[in-house]
Amino acid sequence: MKLSSLLLSIKNEEETLAYYISHLGMKLENSIHTEHESRYILRFPNHKNPASLELRKYKEKVNLDEVYEHSPEDNYWKYSLFVDDIQSVYTVIEDKYLSGKPYQFGDIGYLLHTKDPNMYQIEYIQKHFKQNTVPTLKIDTFPLKEIPVFGLITLRTKDPIKSIKFYETFSDLKFKIRMYVDRGNGTGFTLYFLGPDHLDPPNISDPDAIENREWMYQQKETFIELQYYWNTEYPSNFSFNDQTNNKLGFKGIVFETKDLDKKQTQLHQSGFSVKKSFDDIDQRAVLKIESPDKHPIFIKSVL
Repeated sequence: MKLSSLLLSIKNEEETLAYYISHLGMKLENSIHTEHESRYILRFPNHKNPASLELRKYKEKVNLDEVYEHSPEDNYWKYSLFVDDIQSVYTVIEDKYLSGKPYQFGDIGYLLHTKDPNMYQIEYIQKHFKQNTVPTLKIDTFPLKEIPVFGLITLRTKDPIKSIKFYETFSDLKFKIRMYVDRGNGTGFTLYFLGPDHLDPPNISDPDAIENREWMYQQKETFIELQYYWNTEYPSNFSFNDQTNNKLGFKGIVFETKDLDKKQTQLHQSGFSVKKSFDDIDQRAVLKIESPDKHPIFIKSVL
């Protein structure tokens, strides 16, 4: 079962599509319009395995002054693009929302942060650490001078063990890599990365191995990143903000399967609470389940 797309709600189609198509170089694979909403499916050219970005514009009036404001307490954080040469990307990027220059963040990665016109967080990660940068040929016809890979979708969890079991039970994603970020004074967070089962990192037996990190950034498939803030399991009544009822924000992730009825049976047998409905926009039956941290998960048949 393939991780198919990330769903985000937008308020201005023209500005947003111009950003993703002209600025980032994504291709508009499909657009669907009804009286209630419009959907735009975007993907980087020449990359069929990574997930797509599905932008949804709901027809109910959205105040154009309304802004999506990310909070560390949201259950969704960001998505990441894997690139060959982050300095080159930085020199050509024309983005008023840049959050500084590229930097090597410890032994985590060589990073650059920005936002799209809706204020959604976008992270660029170079495929090699700064000290291991490999010179690459530039694609002059492409806006970023290279074609990124849609590499990570980052979600937050207060119980990483439960969340990992959740994804491993219903999907083909498996826990591959772990990274610790210590901010001192007992604060910090741990990152858990789940990738396609058929991909094996260099050091299979040690999820903390440094060499596994650059390996992940060099893959051409999408991973789910789970961020766990230390001690967020306390107090027991704490939960991350669920944005699905807001006009703007994270709306879920989509998986695709070849046999939806078989998957529904498997979900019931595994104890999942499953809602089945019909998506009258793309004309597909859909199963909906919910992660332990209330991330909507939609499962559809492969088109």
